[in-house]
Amino acid sequence: MRAIPLTESEKITMKCVWDIGDGARLSRIMTLANDKYGKAWKPQTVSTFLGKLVRKGFVEQYRDGRYFYYRILIDKHAYRTQMIRDDVEFWDDDNLETYCSELFDKKTFSVKERKELKGIIENIKD
Repeated sequence: MRAIPLTESEKITMKCVWDIGDGARLSRIMTLANDKYGKAWKPQTVSTFLGKLVRKGFVEQYRDGRYFYYRILIDKHAYRTQMIRDDVEFWDDDNLETYCSELFDKKTFSVKERKELKGIIENIKD
């Protein structure tokens, strides 16, 4: 199964929902997107992106009193791992050696970051 593609604005909106967690409200999502990602989005803009995320099955909208809230339907970790799998299959023709060599390329990460990444990989338990 391929990860459902998101536009850059949908990614930002969904990342904000994931960061806030279940029960996120439009006003908190908008504030986080504007503050963290330098956007100047208005409520209608964020509402449009949330509607697209509802249609794509990432979140569901529910009402409690006067406000609408959003419940997460697709787990961030599950989505990210599927995106990585899709990238390896598409960009690297399913070749993990190529993917890993790109991770450790000096253009991808600094020496310090590559050393940290190597330590993380060495300490992963099956």
